[in-house]
Amino acid sequence: MDPLEQITVLMTLMRRLGQVMDHESLMLQSLRLDALPDIQEEKSALAEAYEIELGRLRCSPQVLGALEVGIRDRLHEAMREFQEKVTANLNVLLATQTVVERVLRNIGQSLSRTAAGPSYGTRGEAAASEPRGQVISVAFDRKL
Repeated sequence: MDPLEQITVLMTLMRRLGQVMDHESLMLQSLRLDALPDIQEEKSALAEAYEIELGRLRCSPQVLGALEVGIRDRLHEAMREFQEKVTANLNVLLATQTVVERVLRNIGQSLSRTAAGPSYGTRGEAAASEPRGQVISVAFDRKL
C-alpha cells in the first residue's frame, strides 16, 4: 500500500470511529442503554483496526516522510480532532458510570433499610423480619 493510501485508511478509520463515539455519547446522554451493545461492537472493531493501522505507521516512519506537507498537516489536524472526540467520549462514559453506580447504590441502600427494620408479631413481641417488597417512587431525568 502506498503512503497516501495508508494515511487515507487511517484517517477514514479515525473519522468513522469518531462518528460512532459521537453516536454512543448521544445514546448515553439520553440513557438509551438498549442500543449500546451494537454500538460498542462496532466501536471495538473500528478501534482494533485503527490500532493496527497506527501500529503499521509507527513501524514505518518513512511513510510520513513520503507525504506532502499539506497531507501531513491534514493528518495532524485529524489526529488532534480524533483525540478530542476520544476525550469527550471518555468523559461521557465516566459520567454515565457515576450515574448508574449512584442509582444502584441508592436502590441497594433503600432495600437494606427496608430489610433491616424491626417488626412486631401479632402479640406485640419482636419478630424476625423477612425482606418484603416495597414500592418506592423514583424519577429519572432521561438526560445525562
